[in-house]
Amino acid sequence: MLPSRVGEREQGLLGADSLLMAQLLWNRGVRTDGEARAFLDPVEHGQLADPSTMLGVPLATARLIRAIGQGEPVAVYADYDVDGIAGAALLSETLRDLGGHVIVHVPHRSRDGYGVNADAVESLASAGARVIVTVDCGISAHHEVGRAIDLGVDAIVTDHHSVPSELPAALAVVNPHQPGCAYPFKDLAGGAVAFQLARSLLLAALRPEDAVRRWQRLAAFAALSTVADMVPLVGENRTIVAQGLEAARGGTLWGIRAICEIAGRDLDRLSAHDLAFQVIPRLNAAGRMGDPHDALDVLLAPDGVAAQAIAQRLDGVNNARRTLMSTILSSIDGQLVDPAEGSVVLAGNYPIGLAGLIAGRLVERHAVPCVVIERGDEISRGSARGIEGVHLIRVLEACSETLIQFGGHERAAGFSLYTGQIERFARQFVSAVRLDRGELAPARELWADGVIQLASVGDRLVDLVERFEPVGMGNARPAFVSRSVLIRHARRIGGGHIRMTVVQGGVERAAVAFRPTFPLPQPGARLDILYGVERSWWQGESRVDIIVRDARPARPGPDGR
Repeated sequence: MLPSRVGEREQGLLGADSLLMAQLLWNRGVRTDGEARAFLDPVEHGQLADPSTMLGVPLATARLIRAIGQGEPVAVYADYDVDGIAGAALLSETLRDLGGHVIVHVPHRSRDGYGVNADAVESLASAGARVIVTVDCGISAHHEVGRAIDLGVDAIVTDHHSVPSELPAALAVVNPHQPGCAYPFKDLAGGAVAFQLARSLLLAALRPEDAVRRWQRLAAFAALSTVADMVPLVGENRTIVAQGLEAARGGTLWGIRAICEIAGRDLDRLSAHDLAFQVIPRLNAAGRMGDPHDALDVLLAPDGVAAQAIAQRLDGVNNARRTLMSTILSSIDGQLVDPAEGSVVLAGNYPIGLAGLIAGRLVERHAVPCVVIERGDEISRGSARGIEGVHLIRVLEACSETLIQFGGHERAAGFSLYTGQIERFARQFVSAVRLDRGELAPARELWADGVIQLASVGDRLVDLVERFEPVGMGNARPAFVSRSVLIRHARRIGGGHIRMTVVQGGVERAAVAFRPTFPLPQPGARLDILYGVERSWWQGESRVDIIVRDARPARPGPDGR
């Protein structure tokens, strides 16, 4: 944690209106007045770099503009998760708005598998596509890109996953991680990379003011990609999400509006948290347990009636997903899951569409990298989720002799392997994680911005915290510690959550802990609690919620109490 005080000089430089505000900004690396303005108002002051500086964008733009002008069909080939689907929505809408003939293909997770599929490439070529543009996939698709070339189809790869030593022989490769790319911000989601290509297309075809107006609306889709893929919510990513939320709140994107209505979220107050926990799970459910084209169709719905019908279907699929997840996690609770070796590898009858979610939940519980594999008759597929300090792609590279293919990035990855190799892979994975991390596992660390009294929790504190939106991966919601609070009541509620009443200095507050890693507190216990604060609404009235992230036995104070 950074020092608990920020001097008056720094406070003035940051233009902050309180010492606590200055501390929160300082803790997030904000050092100048200009940085503070961009951080606190990313819609007005946030910057997006010139898309033409991204390697491959000028060549891809020129080819797509030519395809539009000559009436050549363009196929957009997207991954089946929200990152890819939202990117496909914004890119296909851009091409159509500019007069292009567009075919969108989203593979089915179970039937087609991850990445670009050679059969699909042949089908798109047969349908007349003269250009195929990938979204959130393709960086390792050497064979499939070669097949497109053989069929006389130009391939444009847009992706953000780890770049292999050899790139596919596409007409253009657009990935900010590739060597020689001068684009200054590297941590874009796959859909956000497609967003930069869309911006370039609009700038090439329209007057600047018209181009800006179009891409500001499309930022809502790029925001979905960014939040869904859990890339760091800093720099350009924060600008994209802030602009995207503002566009979504306008109500003209019928699919987002319909999902918010079904989820009971107020569109006027839509946040990155709402995207992460209400909108994106419903969109992702389509690719996990249904038809991924439903997610694409709801985003591109032409009116509210069409959007409502698809959103209702997605809601039903998501409810089924939640029920199945609960059943699977309960069955895992009954198994011997030992994270003592520094990682967890499970293989069994786990649906591949849920494997990543299950692995993520296990990471939350055990704070070690986790792998969940759907065991097949001959070929099995798995998803891995990681922790800070372990690079999953490096780990999987160390296991590559047991794998058919793999891909992803530092904290999330997928792979396939022959079923007979599972046990060997598990041994290699455990060893590779240990080697990548070092022999000693890092202690589980939770960071706080400062120590405050419960009496400080109220509307003014929430007003301050809300100025740090959008928050997410890499830009956590401000967190605080209150020491030696008394537990008056505590009980389990649905989903394993804990609701409690806490008291400090005569001030009593209600609090809740979601999927806590600490045991149920006993009445009368004194704890140090780490928490965030959020505003919620009930029957038109606002209230302040304390969301407890961790609780530990209170440390004695200076007087020994």
